[in-house]
Amino acid sequence: MTGEGPEFPLGEAGEPPELALREAGEPPEFLGLGGRLGSAAGEELVAAGFAAEMADAYLLHDGFGLADIAHVLALDDLGLLPPDDAAALLMALLEMAAVPPEEFPYDPAYGDPWNSRERYLEAKAGSRAGWLTVGRPRREAARVALRIALRRSVLHAHSALVRLGDDYLTLARRHRNTLMADFTYLQPAQPTTLGYVLAGHAQPVLRHLMRLENAYTWVNRSPAGAGGTTGSSLPLDRELLASRLGFYGVIPHARDAMWQADGLVDLLATLAAVATEAGQVAADLEIWASPAYGFVGLADEYCRVSALMPQKKNPYALAVIRHAGGTAAGALAALLGVLRTGTARTDHFLSTAGDVQRALVTVTGAVNLLAGVVSTLRIDQRALARSAADPGLVLADLADGIVAHGLGDRRTVHQLLGRAARRAADAGRPVTSDDIVAALGEAGIEVPAGVLAALDDPRAVLAGRTVTGGWGRLPELLTASGRELGRRRRACTALRAAVDGAEEALLAEAHARGGSA
Repeated sequence: MTGEGPEFPLGEAGEPPELALREAGEPPEFLGLGGRLGSAAGEELVAAGFAAEMADAYLLHDGFGLADIAHVLALDDLGLLPPDDAAALLMALLEMAAVPPEEFPYDPAYGDPWNSRERYLEAKAGSRAGWLTVGRPRREAARVALRIALRRSVLHAHSALVRLGDDYLTLARRHRNTLMADFTYLQPAQPTTLGYVLAGHAQPVLRHLMRLENAYTWVNRSPAGAGGTTGSSLPLDRELLASRLGFYGVIPHARDAMWQADGLVDLLATLAAVATEAGQVAADLEIWASPAYGFVGLADEYCRVSALMPQKKNPYALAVIRHAGGTAAGALAALLGVLRTGTARTDHFLSTAGDVQRALVTVTGAVNLLAGVVSTLRIDQRALARSAADPGLVLADLADGIVAHGLGDRRTVHQLLGRAARRAADAGRPVTSDDIVAALGEAGIEVPAGVLAALDDPRAVLAGRTVTGGWGRLPELLTASGRELGRRRRACTALRAAVDGAEEALLAEAHARGGSA
């Protein structure tokens, strides 16, 4: 937005505004102008400050409307509003709420979004608009609006994670026994299955869901009715205000309600963790999809072709997913940076609404994108099996077996088996039982044939991992993860229904009171 803003002729009280709130060439009515201030805001302040706040007006638009309606209802509950004023204000606010954010005449020349809304309301309801600041500062409406906006976005992120968890578990069940090598430092490490690896990726998803639910608990607390730094001058029923707005309850300390930002730090930290972990999986998939590995292939809808080389299909979706981690981490760093001031400062919130919302949108999109990639992956089971064909992958298990049979100490056995692996690598071939026997024989260790059988049977090795969380317990892990994911899904559905119900009930109550007076 520019500092010029739209041009609106101011209507009479009760008349709908025309295309502008101020006449062409006339200075705007600026908050405090003619009172504490002798002149309107300078062009530089409008361009550098107010325009930054106004850029996020679209995000706060619906929340402002609900906050203002709830405040008028609270004033009416106290009997402070004449019936005609209450009805006129409610109907004007309902009409404002029906205006799409992109069509509302937000103008940075007035200051922040709330000031543009006040000018619009004055054009529709005249001096009655002043009731909106009786017993509350404008920042209260902004804080309420921010939480209303963010709570839906947090639930969208939650739903995206549930979807990703579903896709991980679906593919994990399908490939529970699909043998492959696990890799550390991009080096083949031990035998595993694709299902076990994917079930592992589902575990941080479950933890992220709990973190998002904790973030939602913070977001969905009400600052409404808190008033100034020591509470509202009116005996407002804050609990009723919170209920009408669909909040869990109130933030108990008035000053803290206006300025707390630690929950936003927690939310952005969670988003950064979600996006970073998703980016790590995307990086693995990019490696697996390369010709050198050939384990998986991405569906065409998640790729794009090189503009130069017509044969080259790039897994572009994976780059987009990885990018989200940097975006979320940047938003977290930015918020921590602006919080390095004293308390009760506007700079804490100057661009926070947009920064947090953009991080939510970016991370939610990346998680949904990863879910799409995972659900459509083409798996080359033969390539995966080839990666697990090297007997060297079970040398750690062989060493444990030798030690368990009392044939040698772990350090010596480790060194001897490493020597056998080195000799095989120098010869350009996998390690064999003959290599093992020869190396151990140098120390006079004779290994029973049953112990050496592990070299040729990686599935038996996996089946022996029966500790909690081990491969042998994969079926019960998948079942437990699926049940937990189902609980999280149902919780999100209930939260969304509660918010929808509260907001619909608030608007219905406003319609009833506005039309009946």
